Amino acid sequence: MSLAKLSKETFNFYAPRFSVEIKSKKEKKEFANEIIDISVTDEIENGVSFSLTMHDAFDMKTQTFKWLDHEIFKVGNKITIKMGYENNLSTMVVGKITSIEPSFFTGETPTFRVNGYDLAYDYLKRVKPQKIFRNKTHSEIVQIIVDDIAKKTKLKSKIDATEVNFPSLTKDNETTYFAFLEKLAKESHHTFYIDADTLYFIKSKEKKKEVISLALGRDLISFNPILNTAKQVTEVEVRGHNSQDPSNPIIGYARAGDERVQELGNQTASQLARKLYGEVKKVITNKIVTSKEHATKIAHAELNKCSDNFITGHGECIGIPQIISGTTILIEKIGVIFSGKYYVKKTVHTIGNSGYKTSFDLKRNAMKDEKESS
Repeated sequence: MSLAKLSKETFNFYAPRFSVEIKSKKEKKEFANEIIDISVTDEIENGVSFSLTMHDAFDMKTQTFKWLDHEIFKVGNKITIKMGYENNLSTMVVGKITSIEPSFFTGETPTFRVNGYDLAYDYLKRVKPQKIFRNKTHSEIVQIIVDDIAKKTKLKSKIDATEVNFPSLTKDNETTYFAFLEKLAKESHHTFYIDADTLYFIKSKEKKKEVISLALGRDLISFNPILNTAKQVTEVEVRGHNSQDPSNPIIGYARAGDERVQELGNQTASQLARKLYGEVKKVITNKIVTSKEHATKIAHAELNKCSDNFITGHGECIGIPQIISGTTILIEKIGVIFSGKYYVKKTVHTIGNSGYKTSFDLKRNAMKDEKESS
């Protein structure tokens, strides 16, 4: 979608607005007016967090703060934050308050910051006891975990099925469920993330349609990309132990060009590395695999991981709630090398005195072929 079209839907980006609901009861007008700034951070590898800063007032008679001591801001309360323009608001996070940070200075109006995380934080990001899953696929394991979370948080889910069945998979005592799910996603060529009140474990679709196109001098406030070929490989080989025949390992491969596609016709990181450095092979021998297909998926995941460091970038634009982690955006008018589709790894949406802004971290695993651009 072009920003011009989106602009019409958002009244030309006039009047940025947010909505905060705590304990499912919409805030009073005076509550909203006390908010100085509000920020939501959405990161593929860490989930969603939020913070808001408020003015407060101290009642000398009762010796209490109007909002800091109010029961609405108790740690553990459920909170929903929406951002956008006029009446067109998007839900950015459904979470819980986890910490309060007041600031007291003599002669100044007291303020405090409210921080929190998405609903799945307590279950997914705190260390839990070891758990063994037997005769399950990755998607079945994810469903079991989500069902357990949903009992406490009512978290929704969207899970794409995987096919490989594992005799036994263990989440150890030192690994969080968040890290465990990330590992399962990479080995299944899936993407795992949480958006608002929904957990996603879906097939990787980085070549999907971009949600917005941004251009330097038109929409982008700033953009700083980095191209790095230092850690690129041209082939990954996974050699897994074969319990049935130890002298004959289970082997899977991923070769140059096998990465997930963001834009058709582009030269991938591994293909460029082969031109620059010749064959650069990475061999992995410390993985437990159950089949050639499983070994191949792990090899593809490792090749994708290497390629993800090919082109990265950080940028900022006016506030656009549609830009969230897991989406794809198109960056234009920044030259042949860096113009193109990027996958969004992290976003920070902030509304404050300077208006509504969105900053983002991006990655891209390919670029236009030199022959095409010449």
